[in-house]
Amino acid sequence: MREFFYPKSVAVVGVSEKPTNLGRNIVGNLIEYGYQGIVYAVGPNGGVIETRRIYKSVLDIPDPVDLALALTPAPTVPAVLEDCGRKGIRWVIIETAGFREYNDGGRKLEEEIDRVAEKYGIRFVGPNCIGAINMENGLCLPFPRLHRFIKQGEVSMISQSGGVGMSVLNLMANEGLGLDKFVSMGNMQNVDAEDMLEYFIQDEGTGMVFLYLESIRDGRRLMEIARRSPKPILAFKSNIGRLGQKIAMSHTASLTSDDKVVDAAFHQAGILRVRDATTLGNSLKVLEMPPMKGGNLAVISRSGGHAVIAADACELSGFNLAHFPETFLREIEKHFRASVIRLTNPLDLGDLFDLDVYAQIVEKTLKLDGVDGVVFLHTSLSTAENQKSRQLLERLMALVEKYRKPVAYYISAAAQEIADLKQTYPFPIFTQVVETVRALEMSRYYDRQSALARLDEEIPAFEVDREPVRRLIDSARGEGRDLLLSEALEALERYGIPTVRSVSAGTVEEACQAADEIGYPVAVKIIAGQVSHKSDVGGVQLNLRNRPAVAAACEDMLARIHKAYPEARIDGVLVQPMITGGREMILGGRQDPQFGPVVVAGLGGIFVEIFDEAVVRVAPISRRVALEMVESLRGAQILKGARGHKPADIDALVDALLRLSQLMVDFPEIKELDLNPLRLFHEKDGCAALDARMILK
Repeated sequence: MREFFYPKSVAVVGVSEKPTNLGRNIVGNLIEYGYQGIVYAVGPNGGVIETRRIYKSVLDIPDPVDLALALTPAPTVPAVLEDCGRKGIRWVIIETAGFREYNDGGRKLEEEIDRVAEKYGIRFVGPNCIGAINMENGLCLPFPRLHRFIKQGEVSMISQSGGVGMSVLNLMANEGLGLDKFVSMGNMQNVDAEDMLEYFIQDEGTGMVFLYLESIRDGRRLMEIARRSPKPILAFKSNIGRLGQKIAMSHTASLTSDDKVVDAAFHQAGILRVRDATTLGNSLKVLEMPPMKGGNLAVISRSGGHAVIAADACELSGFNLAHFPETFLREIEKHFRASVIRLTNPLDLGDLFDLDVYAQIVEKTLKLDGVDGVVFLHTSLSTAENQKSRQLLERLMALVEKYRKPVAYYISAAAQEIADLKQTYPFPIFTQVVETVRALEMSRYYDRQSALARLDEEIPAFEVDREPVRRLIDSARGEGRDLLLSEALEALERYGIPTVRSVSAGTVEEACQAADEIGYPVAVKIIAGQVSHKSDVGGVQLNLRNRPAVAAACEDMLARIHKAYPEARIDGVLVQPMITGGREMILGGRQDPQFGPVVVAGLGGIFVEIFDEAVVRVAPISRRVALEMVESLRGAQILKGARGHKPADIDALVDALLRLSQLMVDFPEIKELDLNPLRLFHEKDGCAALDARMILK
């Protein structure tokens, strides 16, 4: 990938003498940005541009060429690539559009390009992109004519969309953020985002990486690369609709929509996800500072009102307002003109007008062991204060470096002054109080989550009875059906996931005998592979207290199913004891097209039906991640025994999640799996799956 950014020579194919030609814009950009290599202009009509000869083909160039850029009509691109191959050019950027994103004819052109690239061993970016930028050597290949609107810095960007990429560059320029490298990926036909990310985390000039993605090709590879990264990775993932628009076949499918899986994957890999331009800008700014290592924050403000707003934001962001020792407060009070403000955290400096003292107070605050970071809220009262405010900012920058703690700097001033500050100083400048606090929240989250992502955690490997499960799945697939209820429960048992005792019955009489044996009350459930949601059509009868009730329930159930599914094959019923007590949970799993097996855990009943309350993670999972899933549920306090209730057996739930994870990894043929409900009993009493649905590919 390095060759796309450090070529010694570039051939721009698609240049003409016409003033509106986009290829000549690229040549102009290379000159504007001070590209240090040799530039060759290529176009079928020849001519001269920018005092350069336009060669009619790359084959006419007398010297070797490292990188070619193609911006010619789509039907001509295969021939251009063929010429590049014959010339010995092994790295190409195809900016031309009109391929698979356009029509079937474009898809065929892509197949032709693939054939030529494979023939010559060419790696190419695109098609349908706007190229690459390297601020280190002046390589600037987008086809819009650009001035040097952004300074050099440490942020490198991978964008699937050229337009979005350019808008983010404008955002960075406005915020005073510097760029190292940029690449627009387009259709990602040959080189994909994962390839570029792997390069950027090793690239010396890159300090952090931003990804804009509309699709993910290889989610597991993306996670593996991100976990290895010593540099912050931020991502904006668009195109977040659910997987398919039809009604989901199982709860798991609806609870693990594409975007929830992306959220989980980014969380597990230590990728900071952003969803809007403001959050992106703030995150890029705050990650340039030392990380927020803990949750104790000090707020120092020139305005009492701003201090109150910041205190509210701290509470919403989960920060504690650090305790200030009495000796510390008394020392600060000596600088005040009058004792009219009660000193606490937030620290209101409204009675102070000496900006040099502000810096002294910030330094004393950073020295406190109980302070992990500072929010400094400043108001420049007049243009006369601007120079002193700048000197204060310079002092704060030095203090951040000295104490390696973040100081999030908010300023209220004239728009031009703020713009000048952002362009002048390599330090984050914030202009909204709440966003200032949230930026430190993101810093804390990233520092904590990226460290967890890099942990080399053991994935439990339980001793399980795998072969009988293999036979069950192979048999069902051979018959073109999903696992029956009884088979799904057996598969869970083989993997050590507790299930309620179940007896299959082929007739009403057998069901009555099973109920007599089990003991009343009982539940009776239909066994029919073609019936998706049994309870919706009367396929589940509960709390049956005697033999006549069982017989009547079975006959009614069979009649209902025959009416609703006249073609369905009914394999009998399952008789189970009624289980009471404990909490209803739902566990599940499915195969995600980008990330592979995922698992889900949620509170059952109305929590999952109405509140969509569930947590998703990409499998396999460690014991820490399984426990994190349980503790992330909004109802976790209920399971822990809040308000005098007995705590639930969380250890048993974690164990079931880990075994379910292993089952989903071992058998990718399982498309979806529901354990709904799984009854979780009191501490030390375990859990039991009462129902299961296993859908096969």
